[in-house]
Amino acid sequence: MAVSACTTEPPLESREPVCTKAGYFKSTNVVGGYHRCVFSQNINRWIQYPFNCPAGLEFDESVGTCVRP
Repeated sequence: MAVSACTTEPPLESREPVCTKAGYFKSTNVVGGYHRCVFSQNINRWIQYPFNCPAGLEFDESVGTCVRP
């Protein structure tokens, strides 16, 4: 019986830029998307949490919330 490997990593072309500082950032790949970057001292690396704005809204980094485009 063969078991294929699985992964939770998104395809390379759909990944957001690597986190280098903490905060919320507009997605470069998903319309209405944004992500939060948090540094985890437990694992000594950045963690990226993806989010989506409600339909018809886009994330505005200057105010840190979803707004009408």
